[in-house]
Amino acid sequence: MRQRFLKRWCWLLLLIPALVFMGSHAAFAAPRCPPPEQPARLNIKTAPAKVIYKTGHSRSDLERMQRARGRHQGAGKWRVLGLTLTEFRYAIKTSARLIPISGGGYCAQPVSYDLTIGFSDFLVHIDRQYRRGSCEFAAIRDHEISHVTLFRSNLSRYMPIIRREARNAAASVRSVAVRDPDSGAERLQDQMQRRMNPLISKLNREADSSNARIDTPDSYRHVHMLCDNW
Repeated sequence: MRQRFLKRWCWLLLLIPALVFMGSHAAFAAPRCPPPEQPARLNIKTAPAKVIYKTGHSRSDLERMQRARGRHQGAGKWRVLGLTLTEFRYAIKTSARLIPISGGGYCAQPVSYDLTIGFSDFLVHIDRQYRRGSCEFAAIRDHEISHVTLFRSNLSRYMPIIRREARNAAASVRSVAVRDPDSGAERLQDQMQRRMNPLISKLNREADSSNARIDTPDSYRHVHMLCDNW
């Protein structure tokens, strides 16, 4: 029996509220598809991310960048002296086997899922007023690196949970009958995404919450006390 194999990529950027695929698929009357002979192969890798320092922006530039991303400014006299920007990235590549069935159409069975999870490069912006080597530059840098550390530690803490949930999700994916061969991998990927999206969204919320806890007047006051030339 002739079979076809299709692959599909999907990217989710979860810096913004979680993207949820809500597309509906028209029902296709066809014989029930047999279950996959074996669970889909699962490969998970984390995307490496570098820390890149950006020192060409003024304080007002950083404040505009912060507002453009919906972040709050420090209360009262506190102003934006540093800003760390990154995006949490979650990608799925789906491979599907398409088996022709009587009456037209195909049974789509999952072959493999490749997940890539991680952050884009961390862009650490520091007010250009403070030169490298100064106490103020180091104090701002160290505070921003605390954010990078929190992002990374949160992901490390979640990776065992992500791996377990991804294995369970891949094992539970069912074969689907489709008329259009191009929709086979899409339907199978939707099943995987629906299982993974709540966990990925929770990870993203907790990362934001952890970072918010070190952006407080008390933490700003501590940074300010480290140096004299603000």
